[in-house]
Amino acid sequence: MKIKIVTDSTSGIPQEFAEKENIGILESKVFLDGQDLKEITELDRKDLANSIPKLNPYPTTTMASPQEALDIFNQALDEKYDEILYIGLSPTISNQFNSAKIAAKKIDDKIKVTLYECGLSTSSQGALVYNAVKFVKQGNNVDEMISILDVMRTQTFTIGMSPSFEVLFKTGKVQKKASLNVMASLLKLKPLYEVVLDKGAQGCGAGMGFKGAIKKAAEKFSELQSNGVEYDLILSDAYNTKYFSLFENEVKKVINIEEVLNWEIPPCVMLSTGVKSFQATLVPHID
Repeated sequence: MKIKIVTDSTSGIPQEFAEKENIGILESKVFLDGQDLKEITELDRKDLANSIPKLNPYPTTTMASPQEALDIFNQALDEKYDEILYIGLSPTISNQFNSAKIAAKKIDDKIKVTLYECGLSTSSQGALVYNAVKFVKQGNNVDEMISILDVMRTQTFTIGMSPSFEVLFKTGKVQKKASLNVMASLLKLKPLYEVVLDKGAQGCGAGMGFKGAIKKAAEKFSELQSNGVEYDLILSDAYNTKYFSLFENEVKKVINIEEVLNWEIPPCVMLSTGVKSFQATLVPHID
């Protein structure tokens, strides 16, 4: 069976990898200057990053339409795929899953589309997609892949760091309090967020500066890891690779890392986490 993998742009899958493996990307959008711009093909990521501090009102994000999902599914049909596996955000995180669901119903008489609610977002979701490509190459069918992904999603963790609490206040990830703002400024606190299954990114404390936040993140990973499991480490950033080596070294002190990958935080996620944010994802290693 020839299986087409489709996912969301917010998964952070690198564009070159998506093109090489022919992964279908359903793009979320940023509402900017009165236009809904697809975050990969219609938006300049660097221009957005440079303009974020000056934007008022703060940009909002919107989901892809059912027609855009249908276009991707029809392309898979044209490319002679036998089946489609969409690894999507859960409806509890984004309504984009429903766009894929509507599109799947419109084409189910032509090609089988399996919709998988992965329960994860950003590079945790991307990590599942990255490994799903391996499963296809190993000859697994969709049911077998989902059985593996069901286990893998509970063992995949993302912890990120934002440059300040301001962005998290704007997006509602952390409730704004004057005392917290003052304390964060005095202690140079860098907020931490964690990707929680079926809930998306949630604030989970802070560290004193990026170095302190990195140590806290490594400690959290140490608590989350499963004994005897080898992991891959995905480091993603929004124009802040300065601390990648430190982060990698701190994690390797407590966890057995097999492969290290460097990705970029996509625009819609960057709007939630801030320019200069970066994050790390642990996912069980698959040969």
